[in-house]
Amino acid sequence: MPVNLPGAWPITDDVGSMRDRIDAFASGAGLTGARLHDLVFAANEAVVNVLEHGDGLGTVRIWLEDGQVVVEVTDRAGRLTPAHLSPARPSLDGRRGFGLWLMSEVCDQLTIEQGDGGSRVEMRMNVDDDDSIKPRGTQQRLGVAVTRLAAGPLVTVSGDLDVTTSPQLHAVVTDLLTSGDTHIAADLSELSFCDSSGLRVLLVSTVAAREMGGLMVLAGVTGPLDRLLRLTGSLTVLAVRDNAEEALKLLSEHRAGS
Repeated sequence: MPVNLPGAWPITDDVGSMRDRIDAFASGAGLTGARLHDLVFAANEAVVNVLEHGDGLGTVRIWLEDGQVVVEVTDRAGRLTPAHLSPARPSLDGRRGFGLWLMSEVCDQLTIEQGDGGSRVEMRMNVDDDDSIKPRGTQQRLGVAVTRLAAGPLVTVSGDLDVTTSPQLHAVVTDLLTSGDTHIAADLSELSFCDSSGLRVLLVSTVAAREMGGLMVLAGVTGPLDRLLRLTGSLTVLAVRDNAEEALKLLSEHRAGS
């Protein structure tokens, strides 16, 4: 898709390709750094909402208007209303998702409308120079590798952790826990993207390990992921260390003290 032309395409479960299209257009329009990442993130959340709550029927459009990159996500089912957008940050108990709240936090403007034709979400981001976050690049397949060490399994995660790939990580962690490996370190230093579905898996896995008397420690949390955890208050629940070595050390200390 030429980056100087507006784009429109139907929503599918290939959310990675959708992110690539948004990234290509927005970066071509001059959006960079953290603001580019935030728009891609918000568009991803809007599309996931259609897939999970709107029967998967909708359209994504993007264009440049008055110095703003605009992304519109329409949902034919029309279940989303302005009332769903709460100014209060959701709690970490999982009863309400973070998606809509995060979209409102990271976009310059967010509008939700509902009518006879369905629901419409419009996200606007002012074009601005900002190199504080490295460009995310194109979609990367999720990689999950498990290395068994004395302190506990080291789960190395790379690529994109989103609504379609997060079940893969959840399955790996669940298998470890059910097999008795309740002390787990997760190295996220090679993670290129994480949405609210991925965050949910990290939170659920952490709580599950603690309920079994174990501990899950995240390592290599930087850039957009670090910002996501801080925005949502997840650092009050998650155990985080700078690198895998420190995470494994914490696991050993926890084992010795339990």
